Amino acid sequence: MSERGLIWLNVIRAILAAVIFGYVAGNVSTSLASYLVQIGGPPFLREPINVALALVFLALWKRWQPAASYSAPKWGHVGIGLPLGLLVGMALPALALWGLSQLELATFKAPQIEAVALLVPFIFLIAHGFAEEALVRVIGQRSGHYAFGALGGIGVSALCFCALQALQGYVSPVHILNSALFGACLGFLALGRGGIWAAIGAHAGWSWLETALLGQVGQIVKAPSWLAGAGADSYGSPIFSCVLIAALGLQLSLHLRTQKRTA
Repeated sequence: MSERGLIWLNVIRAILAAVIFGYVAGNVSTSLASYLVQIGGPPFLREPINVALALVFLALWKRWQPAASYSAPKWGHVGIGLPLGLLVGMALPALALWGLSQLELATFKAPQIEAVALLVPFIFLIAHGFAEEALVRVIGQRSGHYAFGALGGIGVSALCFCALQALQGYVSPVHILNSALFGACLGFLALGRGGIWAAIGAHAGWSWLETALLGQVGQIVKAPSWLAGAGADSYGSPIFSCVLIAALGLQLSLHLRTQKRTA
């Protein structure tokens, strides 16, 4: 096989590995945690098991493909990456929800919120974000970056993220588009100073705002319009697509400017 063929083969392997490992870790952790609950175990073991499986898969991948394992993105500084990512991850869907409200496509009801009920899922969603993003970034994005450069790595990671979300049931055209766009946004975040920790934080912040917070805030009532999208969040809405496209445009502009300065 030619050198170019080997490069593509390694990237395809990385995509398959990231998606299969992520899917297996999610399903095995769910099944095992449910079994442990049935025999008297605590009800919060799914995400710790998910993280443990992700770390095992990363160790196996590092032994299998050592060269790509040392490419960008790096892990970064957790004290910088995690808060930055959380802020970005909450801001993007919040902008989309605000847009839905301004266009009179959604209304919100806000009952009393219990802080503990928000804090607990917040902690576990960080663990969930770690398990998924570690696989997508370390396996998928690093392999793409090693083979094709920074933008190639972001494209590969967006594909991995999109595939994992589709396997979790987000299969409408708008969901698939938003998964790819959001996966690319996380890829740009991972290349910054916050590193992979920023992508983890953004994933957790997005999931927290659109599941735990909206679940507590209560009810989002959408107008019967394709612009509003399906589901009780912004994920299935084209408004979220517009927010993500704008964010990607800004990230790409900053990336190209940085590349130009360092050239």
